[in-house]
Amino acid sequence: MVGFAVVGLGMGRGRAKLVTQTEGARLVCVCDLHEELAREVGEELSCDWTTSLDDTLARDDVDAVLVMTPSGLHAKIGVQVARAGKHVVTTKPMDVSTAACDELIAAAKSTDVLLGIDYQSRYVDTNFRVATALQQGIFGRPLLGEVRFKWFRSNEYFEHGGGWRGTWAMDGGGSLANQGSHLIDLLLWFMGDPTQVYGDASIMNHDIETEDVGLAILKFGNGARGVIVGTTTFPTNAYFSAEVHGTEGGILIDAALDGTARYFGDDLEQKLAAIDNPIHNIVEDLVAAVTQGTQLRVDGAEGRRTVALLETIYASSKAQTALALGAAS
Repeated sequence: MVGFAVVGLGMGRGRAKLVTQTEGARLVCVCDLHEELAREVGEELSCDWTTSLDDTLARDDVDAVLVMTPSGLHAKIGVQVARAGKHVVTTKPMDVSTAACDELIAAAKSTDVLLGIDYQSRYVDTNFRVATALQQGIFGRPLLGEVRFKWFRSNEYFEHGGGWRGTWAMDGGGSLANQGSHLIDLLLWFMGDPTQVYGDASIMNHDIETEDVGLAILKFGNGARGVIVGTTTFPTNAYFSAEVHGTEGGILIDAALDGTARYFGDDLEQKLAAIDNPIHNIVEDLVAAVTQGTQLRVDGAEGRRTVALLETIYASSKAQTALALGAAS
């Protein structure tokens, strides 16, 4: 059994429950600065609870820690976890800067622990099959990849939890960095890293530091193009979708978190259905990596890619010109 601790019980509450439902995993401890919340979740899931990260990391029965705090704390806490000799998983995005990501990658490497990023979209059957099919050439030559997320967020959403959302220091951006990072990761998984990025993240509506509407056009080395559209200003949470097509077919994934999709091309749905997805969430993935030596689906290097693209989109928007990927670093 791989012993897990969960730090940060906002998003972490659901992930703690997932640990209890996963074969080969044992929830040892939950940790949150808010004592009442930590006690409540600990009692609900029949595990120990604490408000102390140091106490959590001192436990011999904790093998891995899920870091589910605000984005700007992922690397800082992750480095502490790694230096304690525990495997590290952060929620998305990996952090708010590539510099912070690099610190965490280096810490995990120096202590020989695993580092994973919890991008749940990569574990959805349809998404895994599309990524595999693209690698196998089933879509032919890729031509265009798009991701779109049109959601509503109230002012109260940004004020909750001390107001960290929508700040550069803790959120790393706005609609693209927070709501959009799952789909941006998915686009990079499907299409690869772009060679050129043109971004526009200048539209504001909420009283926040970062963007409410984010747009980007990407050029890839094989001649394909990519499009990113994201907002938190839509009248309701409308959709969260991804689309890719090539010379031999295409797919519109209407709901990227559950895999509902439409297929375009001869026998494409049947071809994709034949592709098996062996892992279905980050906890399963980490258990397999620890016990069987398998490769994590999203390791530190993979998680860093989304942050590097976000940095370039924001730098392009500020400069009002297209930039090479990584030009912001």
